[in-house]
Order: sequence, then structure tokens, then C-alpha cells
Amino acid sequence: MNRRCFNIAALTIVVISLIVPAAACQSQGTSVGNVIIQACNGIREWFIMQGAGDRIEKIRKGDGVIQVLDENNVPVRGARVYYEQQSHDFLFGIGLAPLAKNGPTAVNREWAEAASALFNYGTAPFYWDSYEPTEGKTSAVMLKMIAEWAGQRGITIKGHPLIWAESVPNWAPVNADDMQQEQEKRVKEIAGEFCGWIDYWDVVNEPTMGAQVSTPVGKWMAQRTLASVCADALAWARSACPTSTLIINDFRTDQDYRDLLQEVVRQKGKYDAIGIQTHMHRGNWPLYQVWDTCERFNDLDTPIHLTEVTVLSGNPKTGISSQEQPSEWPTTAAGEIEQADYAEKFYILLFSHPSVQAITWWDLSDYGAWQGAPAGLLRTDMTEKPAYNRLLTLIRDKWWSRGDVYTGDDGIARVRGFYGTYDIIVEKEGKRTATALHIAGGLDNRLKVNLDGYSQPPPTPLYEMIWPYVLAAAVIALIVLVGRWIARIRRRI
Repeated sequence: MNRRCFNIAALTIVVISLIVPAAACQSQGTSVGNVIIQACNGIREWFIMQGAGDRIEKIRKGDGVIQVLDENNVPVRGARVYYEQQSHDFLFGIGLAPLAKNGPTAVNREWAEAASALFNYGTAPFYWDSYEPTEGKTSAVMLKMIAEWAGQRGITIKGHPLIWAESVPNWAPVNADDMQQEQEKRVKEIAGEFCGWIDYWDVVNEPTMGAQVSTPVGKWMAQRTLASVCADALAWARSACPTSTLIINDFRTDQDYRDLLQEVVRQKGKYDAIGIQTHMHRGNWPLYQVWDTCERFNDLDTPIHLTEVTVLSGNPKTGISSQEQPSEWPTTAAGEIEQADYAEKFYILLFSHPSVQAITWWDLSDYGAWQGAPAGLLRTDMTEKPAYNRLLTLIRDKWWSRGDVYTGDDGIARVRGFYGTYDIIVEKEGKRTATALHIAGGLDNRLKVNLDGYSQPPPTPLYEMIWPYVLAAAVIALIVLVGRWIARIRRRI
């Protein structure tokens, strides 16, 4: 079959696969257009997922060059170079609100172990009404304890949020001018005091809906433009800690959010990442929708953070507001398997998108989860759900690089691995040197290592390398000649 016939056959199969289900659904009163659209989206989703592995290999990995030298800076041949990843540059996050209840030392041991075994990024709570319930009395000491606890476990901290219309203490001023001054004071004080402790901030949370919230902060935002509020807040945070990564975060993923972000830029506001929330209490998003959401913001040329991820292991609930908490919302065996399957694909999809730099699962455990939902990777008794182990396998095994290579005559060994930090061990003839390497995107990733106590012997002279072969050839030739001589003698006899 030639290529033209193959293309015609493939197109025919696709058309039939769309028409037959559509005709069947039309007979049941279902819209043919919707069925065709769903079928097309399903096909597109399949192709997106099929290409995820190649995209991950291309965008999440880099090459490292390690040159091994002896104590005299001579290249070492045939040295064994073992490399093992120690951390990811990609941010795999979890909400750290449970640490703020009674302090990080009082948190459940199983919770703490599960968090530190899987995640390298955590969101700490800075809600205004709980951080400063009484004017001038803050929980800064508690938050620094959380930051220290996380730092000891290799977890980078993000503060959430600095400004949010729904988080306002009772003592907050109601006058718009006073609120402007109070918000500037809060942002600068917190960002400045925690500079060096906390590297990331959700500066403004859910700004698209801020002006619609009936609180002093919401009314202040309504009297100003949302873009100007964001631009001012970003400038305040930047002035207090220039090294921080600043994020605008919202649950809206539509054109309104995109328009707001562009208007912030026009007003000279500088954010470093776009935060997108994906709480799926009402049902899982189709994966093509997740991809399309990332693509919607892709051309803004700014990293995307999936800041608040919820995937249920129980039945979804529609028609409930974000303020409601059902009396009973249990996890189920079937729901846990569905959660694991979806979470695995969700992470693979996002890890393969070039703009995504962080994914934060919001509730580690069902215990204390938002709205009482079965939203955790752990059950209320802190036992692991299948989704936890699926993500552990992805992040700490499949997306974790290790191995060994050997140096060539130039003393160079080349490694390829996921972007992150690595332990490097160089060995030869009982000599050993340990060091570290960071394989990072856009960098040269070269490392020179001196093998302590080892001296590379000079190259073996050519005559020493070839004389055994010359001798062997001479012996073979002699044997052949002797054999022929003996054969001649026997013929004469």
C-alpha cells in the first residue's frame, strides 16, 4: 500500500469513528456536535499524552560534563564516575497548613515523613486574619519555625498569601486610603522579615474576584483597579526582598485572568510566575482541558505554577459553594484507584509542559482537608493511598537519575539526568573523591574533579602495546611454516 492509500484509509477510519458514535447518540437525543467534539478532544488528549515522554526527555533533562584529573592535573583515564540525584529543580509542592496549628514539632509523625519523602516545596499559611488576629501580634515566630523545619528537609517554602480579599482581621481599617497604607505596611514587613527564609510569595490571591468580596480589602480593591492593586503589591514585595519569586494566583483560568495579567504588565507590575488553582471537588478536569489551560497562558512567556491541586478519592459534589463543608464525604476504594490513575496522568502531563515549573498538591491528608473532602494522598489515619505511591514512583524513581560512567582518554565522562543536584563519586584503583554537581537548564554544567592521592601513569609506549601482538603473529607464522615443512616431508616419504 502506497502512502496516499494509507492516508486515505487512516482518514476514513477517523471519520467512521466519529460518525458512528454520533449517529448512535443522536438516536438517543444527544447532540451530534457535542459527541463529535468530545471524540475529537479524546483523540487529541491521546496524542498529547503519547508525546509526554519525549517532551519530558527534552525539557526536563540536561547533560553534565565531568573531567577527572589526578593530583598533578593530568587527565585520568578509565575512572569510574557514579552519579546520584539528590534533588529536583522542578518544584513538587504540598500545603503546609497543618504545621501551623500546634507547631511543626507537634505535627503527626507519619504526616511529616510522608511530606518530606515526596515533596521539595511547601506552601506556608500567611492569611492576614490568622497571621495577625490582633494588631501588632503576629505568628512570625511560628512561621520561621516552619521555614526552619522545611529547610532541614530540603523543602523550599512559599508564603501564601500577602493580599487576599477574603482574609481580613476584625481590626483592619475600613477607609480605602488607610487600607492602602496598611497593605503596603503588611507586604513590606512580611516580605522583608522573611527574606532569606522564604523565597516564593503568592503576592495577590484571587485578584479577579477581589472587588466583588464585601470586606474592607475587597472594598479597597473595588475603589482602585485590580491591575493597580497587583502592580503596587508586587513593587512593595520586590523592594522588601529583591531576590524573591513573586506570583499572582487565581482560580480563574479564563480570558479575564489573562487580561488582568497583561494589564498588570502594562502598569509596570512585574510578576515572576502565574499561579493557577485546580481544585476539582466537582469532578476531574479532562486532561486536554488541563493542557489547554497551560497553553492559554503560554505565550505570556512566564513560568506557570499549579498552586492548589485537589483530586478526590471519593464521589465529587456539584452544586456546593467553596464555603460549605458537607457533614460526610468519605474516601472509597474505587475512588482511590481513580484518584491514583488521574493524579499520575495529571503530573505526567504537567511535567511535560515547557511552561510549568511547579505543582502543589493542596491537602496531604484527608484529616483537616478543605471542605472535609477526601482530597488527601493520605487517609485520615495517615495511611497511604495508591495515589501517594504512584507519585512517589514517578518523582523519586522514574524521574530520578542515577548511574555510573567511565572517563575516556581525555579524562572526561558525560552524564545525562533530570535537572537538579547530584552527588558525584569518582573512583580508581582504591582512590576516591566525592563532590557535587548541579545540572541546570541553560548552563554549561561542567565540573572538574581532582582524584586525591592518584597519579596517572604516563601513556604506554607504542612498542610496549604492540609487541605481544607481533610476537603472537610470529609464533603463528612459525607454526604454519613448520606445519608446511612437515607436510612436505611426509609426502616425500
